[in-house]
Amino acid sequence: MKKKRITYGVSGMMEYQAVIKVGRNNMKVLFTDGSISAMGVNPATFTTENYMVQHAIENSTDFKRGRIKVVNTIELKEELRIERNSVKPAAEVPSPNPAPTPAPISTKCENAPDTQADNKVEAEDNAETVPVTTQVEFSCNDDAKDYLEQTFGFVRSKLRNREDIVAAGKARGVDIIFV
Repeated sequence: MKKKRITYGVSGMMEYQAVIKVGRNNMKVLFTDGSISAMGVNPATFTTENYMVQHAIENSTDFKRGRIKVVNTIELKEELRIERNSVKPAAEVPSPNPAPTPAPISTKCENAPDTQADNKVEAEDNAETVPVTTQVEFSCNDDAKDYLEQTFGFVRSKLRNREDIVAAGKARGVDIIFV
């Protein structure tokens, strides 16, 4: 594609500032040197070689309504080269990994009795059998709510009682146990 120098004009104006939307931004284009005399009317003009500015002007509402018109077009010797990002082959696109399953966690509230020895025995028993879900132990509802909120993004207000907490855990493949 050959590069072009295009002159745009706004009839009946000596100066005109067009505000053209480009995506979310605005581009201001200043049309100048218009005149009205006994000899005739010369439109306010703006000349550019920039393809992006030309594209923005020609897709603007003022151009589509006829307010801005093409006054002159000069084809230049330069070749206009438009580059695009290359498309990656499907083999190189990484496949989405499944969500990692959380490891067994044991937490306790500040006022709960120390049951770490019991937790270790239960963890060893669970290691012998291959569980389908991950088991997580909590001593109070607030710790379980915190875990579900941070790990899976649950809303705390939806988890009102232990049954809701256990059901939410099972929905994500986690067996929640209260000690």
